[in-house]
This record gives sequence, C-alpha cells and structure tokens, in this order.
Amino acid sequence: MKYRLFIGLLFLPMFLWGQSRPKVAVVLSGGGAKGAAHIGALKVIEEAGIPVDYVVGTSMGAIVGGLYAIGYTPQQLDSMARAQNWKFLLSDAPNPKDLLLDDRLKSERYVLSIPYSFKSGNVLEAGIIKGKNLARLFSTLTYGYQDSANFSRLPIPFACVSENLANGTEVVFHKGILATAMRSSMSIPGVFAPIYLDSMVLVDGGMVNNYPVDVALAMGADLIVGVDVQSPLLDASELKSVKDIFGQIINLQGEKKYLENLRKTNVHIKVDVNGYSAASFSKEAIDTLIVRGEQAARKDWDKLVGLRNQLGLSAGYQPHRPGPYPVPSVAESKNIPVDPQISGPSVRENKLNIGFRFDTEELAALQANTVYYLGKQQTSQLSLTARLGKRTMAQVGYNYQWHKGWQTGLTYQFDYKDISIYNEGKRTFDLTFTHQLINAGVAKDWHQIQVSAGINFDNYRYHDMLSLEPMDAIMFKNESLFSYYVGLVYNTMNGRSVPTKGMAWALTYNLYTDNFFQYKDNNPISAFYAHWQSCITPIKNFTVIPSLDGRVLAGGHDNYTFAVSNLLGGNMPGRYMPQQIPFVGINKAELASGTVIVAGLKLRQQILKNQYISVVGNYGRSSGELHELFDDTHSYDLVGAGIGYMYNSFLGPVEIQLNWSNQTKSVGWYAGLGFTF
Repeated sequence: MKYRLFIGLLFLPMFLWGQSRPKVAVVLSGGGAKGAAHIGALKVIEEAGIPVDYVVGTSMGAIVGGLYAIGYTPQQLDSMARAQNWKFLLSDAPNPKDLLLDDRLKSERYVLSIPYSFKSGNVLEAGIIKGKNLARLFSTLTYGYQDSANFSRLPIPFACVSENLANGTEVVFHKGILATAMRSSMSIPGVFAPIYLDSMVLVDGGMVNNYPVDVALAMGADLIVGVDVQSPLLDASELKSVKDIFGQIINLQGEKKYLENLRKTNVHIKVDVNGYSAASFSKEAIDTLIVRGEQAARKDWDKLVGLRNQLGLSAGYQPHRPGPYPVPSVAESKNIPVDPQISGPSVRENKLNIGFRFDTEELAALQANTVYYLGKQQTSQLSLTARLGKRTMAQVGYNYQWHKGWQTGLTYQFDYKDISIYNEGKRTFDLTFTHQLINAGVAKDWHQIQVSAGINFDNYRYHDMLSLEPMDAIMFKNESLFSYYVGLVYNTMNGRSVPTKGMAWALTYNLYTDNFFQYKDNNPISAFYAHWQSCITPIKNFTVIPSLDGRVLAGGHDNYTFAVSNLLGGNMPGRYMPQQIPFVGINKAELASGTVIVAGLKLRQQILKNQYISVVGNYGRSSGELHELFDDTHSYDLVGAGIGYMYNSFLGPVEIQLNWSNQTKSVGWYAGLGFTF
C-alpha cells in the first residue's frame, strides 16, 4: 500500500502539469476549394508534435475541421480530396449509377440542363446548387454522428461558424448534427441553397467570421495555430471579373474581425493561394493546393517547434490522435440516412435542356427540350422538344410512370428533312419530305437495361426530289405505315464522349404494315436490327473499341420503300433516318441492300489532357437477302478507314477526321463540334 502511494505521489506533479498544460486550437479559415490546403498543413502540424485540443473552422475549414475532429487523419483526407469527383459533388446531378438507363441516355444529349420551377415555398430552392450530393457525402463521412451531439464531446472538441441571413448575426455550432453544421457553414449565398434550421436561414460563415480565432479562445484555447487560405484584398486594377468582385465582397464583410483574430494568432500559417479561387475544384488544383498547404506549414516549422517547446514537450513527443476513421463501405453508405435539413426536397426537377451541334454533314443544329412534371406525385411527365437545322423537328409527349422503372407514353412528332442521297460517293438525288409520327409504347428500365414495346404510325409526304439518275418512283411514293416493335437495350459505358470501359448492345424487331396486318396486300415487312460495342483499355490512355452492326429486311416481296430501306454512312447512327448505320469513309447517306452487316475497330490514344488521336476501320457486307450475304455474285464488300483527332471540351467533342472507303474511292473528311442528339 505504501509502495502504491509513493508511486502515486511521484507521478502526481506530472499529472497536474498535464492537466494545466496550455490548450492549443487549430483554426481553419474559409476559402472554398483553397481550403484543400488545410489538409497539407495538418500533416505538418501533426509531424511537429503539436497537440490539438480544439478544432474550429469556417466554410471549407469547417468541413476539413469537422472530419479531422471525429478521427479522419490528414492522410485519409488527402486521399479523399484527390479522389472526389468534384464536378459531380458540386451539382445536384443524380449519380449515374442510380439513374435509369433511359434517363441517363437522354441526359447525354445536351450541353446544358437548367432546373426551373414556377413556384417555390421552400428555402432550400433559393440557391443554384441545392447540395444534394454534398449532403449525401457529408452524411456518409460522418457515419456514427447522425444524431444530435455535443461537439465538445467529439474525439477533438469542434465548432464551426455560419451566418443567420434573417438578421445578419453570427451562429456558432457547438452541438447538433455534424453533417448539418458543416453544410450550413459553407452555404455561399446565391451559389448553394441556405439551410433552414430553428427559424434561422443559414449561409456561409465567411460572411461574418472567416477566420474564427475568437471562437476557439472562447472555447478555452490558450494558443492558436491558424491556417489561413483567404485571398488578399484586390486593388481596383485587379477587380476584373464577377468572381473577383464576389470574392472581394465576402472578404470585405469580415475584414475587421479578420484583422482582430489575426493579432490573437500565435502561429499564423499563410498559404500562397495565388492563381486559385474558391471555385478551383479541378483535380490539378486540389493536388497543388494540398501541396501548397504543406509547404506553407513547413516554412513556419521553427514557429511550430517553438510552440511545442513553449508547451514543455520534448522533440520526440507525439500526442495521441484519434483515427483513422472507419469509412463506410459502398454497401453501407446506401443505407445511411441523410438529414432532411440538408438533403433538399426529394422531388423530380423540371428542366430546360439545350444542345447544339455543328458538323460537315448538316452544318449547324440546335435542339431545346423541356421536361415538366405534373401532379403532387410527379408520376406524369410532359415533354416538349424542338430542333432547328436541315432536319427540323417538333415533338410533344406525355409519359406516365406507375412503378419504378415502368412507364407508358404517347408521343407526336413532326419532321421536315432536306437531305441528299449518295451512291459510291456521288450525289444521286436531293430530297425534301415531311414525316409525322405517333408512338404509343410501354417500357421497363433498370440502371443498365431497357425493354420496350409499342406501335408506331408513320406518315411520309415527299415534296421535292431532284434526281441525277433514274429512280424507282415507288420508293418515294407517299405512304402511311403502322408498325409494331420490341426492343432491348443494354449500356454500361462510363462516358458519353470518350468511354474507356463498358459495353453497349441493342436488339430491335419491327414489323411494318400499311393496314395493321399486311403490306401492299402481301406479307408485312420484318426488320431485324442489332448493335454491339465494347470498350477495353489494356494499358493506360489506350482504348480498343470493337463494334458490330447489322440490319436485315425480310418479307414484302423485296418491295421496300425509302421509309423502310437500309441506309449506310455518316458518323452517327440514325442520322437522317432511324435505320441508318454509320460507316467510316462514307460521309453521306447511301442506299444499301436489304441486308447489311458492318464490323468496326477503333483504336484511341490519349496524347494530352482531353486530347486524343484515333485510327478506325470498318468492314461490311451487303446483299439483297441474308442467305446471299457471302455469295460474291449477289453481295459486295464494304471497306473504310480513317484517322482522326478529338478534343473533349465542355461543349462537347471537337472532332476532325480524314477517311477513305471503297465506295467513295477518294479521301474525304469530316469535322464536328458538340454532343450527339
């Protein structure tokens, strides 16, 4: 007993010293993307052996600080920041993995999608970005802290700052749901929707206290290590853009308090953020900012060591840190609830979609589409689409979704087309016609597969035809068709312009009639179509894309009109007519026989960021009947090859290609800009 008492008395002074050691707070400023530098600085602070008793942050500093406070190590934060798809996170776009196939394929047609609403009574609608994806991320990363908690009881006591827009007061979060506090602190007015909480309208804390040293001191901190990523105030000659002006307004709002807090900082780590803004969320910018944060902290290494010595700690001292934090698996994250305060309204958004394209096949084209959801349940959808160009189109459709993935609809479409048809590279005739389509169908969608069936009514009226060769007048006779169809589509491609992995295939069967049962008093015409394409990347930046397309007509005593006949050529399927199969080297549409099969191989190499070169080849066979396809007396070969360059811009791919085929027997070229629609 005496021995134990002696030992206790021996260690009592050390225990009392430990309890009385000055408390250290790390304060992380706001700064949007520039806050990635906090991660690099935290690495050095830990390496210097500085104990962290409190963490306080604003905006991005609140996000990094909140995660650090519950046990994420700087190494974990580094990996996560570099791996994030920031473009997706800083949007309300649905996760492609959660989208039904039909919705995903339609979304890939447009360069711009703008949500809109005719009325809104929800404060969460008051920002350009509602923050749905950020809300999901924050909830996943703070797994285990979904319930309201006292932040002083976190592994490292934490606080963050927001502003109540209702009265302009500073709001300091010391308790609550951690994900909600972090999200509230970074709600840049007009960019992110504010958070409505307890009769407060919460926006970015940088408006009132972007460098909250005073908050840390009020929590009990004695010494402050501050990491500052705030940009300096600009002079008149530097205020040249909306981004510059907006950043200056935010900095000026809290300039007085910032200077006060700066004077209370013991070690001020000022990061060089020159050349970067709050919106610099590219991968390269995030990588650079993390490095700059580490470099800035190392410049102040002697000050950090001096602080450690001031605390009476040895050179080899390493304080106990919480973490690493157990990150939920993908399967677990799907079941993690998102706080409804930050998740945004769980409603489908009305959207205005805009696409444009320029290419050498049809010059300029512009397409606009709007999708409007009807009723409180939003199971009904009205769609309007208009297209301008050589192929003018107007479409109105109604769609009803009665169960997840199941939908039925009715569509009316009017087309006016002015096209030229070629034969062996020579223009054969020019044609203008109108086409009216009424479609009624049903479909079932999954994330990668769609099954569909329905009936079409097509009416073709030919107005002008200038023929340079004798043509069969029956082929261009005005007619109406009733056709039945079934289709199966599968698509796992990982990118709309430059996929590097995945597979896509489609199977379609059409039965054409002119009276629901027959075609010109004969058997109806059957059309079988198949498409397959795969992307394989055996080595980094090099992708192999094999493909196979085919269309076979049968029945009708070979009496095929233009509306049914096979077309070959161009760079995209269904360019002028739905049955058109692309073929490299044939830059315009050519009539083909009743059976066409085309195999393709594309080799694509990335040479610089967003820049690619490719070599592509096609081999095909065409014949009147399927059984004659490999009979040289009734069929013929199709060969084409090309070499191209592409720049993948945010407006869509910029492409140029030189090509040749045995049909044209000459070198041709193709150029285009924009997404395919």
